[in-house]
Order: sequence, then C-alpha cells, then structure tokens
Amino acid sequence: MSRRARGLSLPLQTARLRLRDFTTEDLDAVLAYSSDPRVTRYLFFGPRDRQSSAEYLEAMIEAQRERPRVRFELAVEQADTADLIGACDLSMIERGVFDLGYMLGAAYWGRGYATEIARALAEAAFRDLGAERVISTVDVNNRGSIHVLEKIGMRWEAVFRKHRRAKNRWWDCHLYVLPREIWESERLLSTPG
Repeated sequence: MSRRARGLSLPLQTARLRLRDFTTEDLDAVLAYSSDPRVTRYLFFGPRDRQSSAEYLEAMIEAQRERPRVRFELAVEQADTADLIGACDLSMIERGVFDLGYMLGAAYWGRGYATEIARALAEAAFRDLGAERVISTVDVNNRGSIHVLEKIGMRWEAVFRKHRRAKNRWWDCHLYVLPREIWESERLLSTPG
C-alpha cells in the first residue's frame, strides 16, 4: 500500500528531549559538540572549527526552507533545561526510504538519549512521513551505535566495504534496516490490549 508523506510536525517530543529545527543562536552549542574528536570519531566529518560549524549551521537552516522538505537536521535539547546537547537527522534518500542519524556531546553519552532519539525518528518517519523503510549506516567499529540501532528494532542487512572515503581513509559500514512491516508488528506487540 502506498502512503503519502504528510510532513513532520516539529518539535518532536520524547520523554526527556525535544528535537527541533536549528536557529542561528545555536552556533556555540553546535561548536561545543562538533569540535570534540570523541564525538566525531565515527563520523565522516570533523572535528569542526568555528567557521565550518557556522557554515554547517547555515546549510541546515537553509534546508529548512526546501519544499517539499526531505531533510530534517534537528537540534537535540533536553526538555527540562532547553540545553542543546547534540543533533539528529532524518533524510529521505529515495521515495519511501529514510536514513536516520544522531550525535551527542560526550557528556551526555550512556544515558539512553541516543536510543530515545533513534526511536523518535523512526516513529516519525513511519507515522508522519509515510516511510516504507528506515535505514542507518554505521561504522563497523561503532559498537555503541550498533547497540542503539538494534535496541530500536533495526536489523543488520549488509556490510558496505569501502563505503566512503573520508578523513584520509576508507570506511566500512554496516547497513541497518527497519521495514514498515516489522515496525508495525512490533508496535502491535507492545500495545496493551
């Protein structure tokens, strides 16, 4: 059955987080986490300096004006403090297929935030954007993110050898996938009845 994408209603709220569009006032917070080599270790970019962080922020804000909007790069803030602690994204890579990703400042690791973010993005992709599949690629050495993706029900589908060249090396990445049928069946199992 074909589903028409309706659009994402922002901000997305989770139990502890708010996922919202970036603003120009977010530069210092973006710089704080994206300049940290621990945060960007498994990412194709970084660490970023102030200028590249500003350019990236400008591009994210510009993408908010696209119609139809197919890329949602969002600020992650704690709901109770409004502190910006990271970023996440949900991007349509082809009709019905959305890619999700996330990064958090190192001080916020180990608290379950990545799982909360990934679950919210997958839910929004299926519920609001009509996704048929949600995917994520992750460096083969990034055990933390692999665990997060498996925890939200994504399943390993393939390994991409030499998936991308960045930071003076070739990256091998796992492809994780969550098809709509699996998402729907797992939601039915977890719904009190």
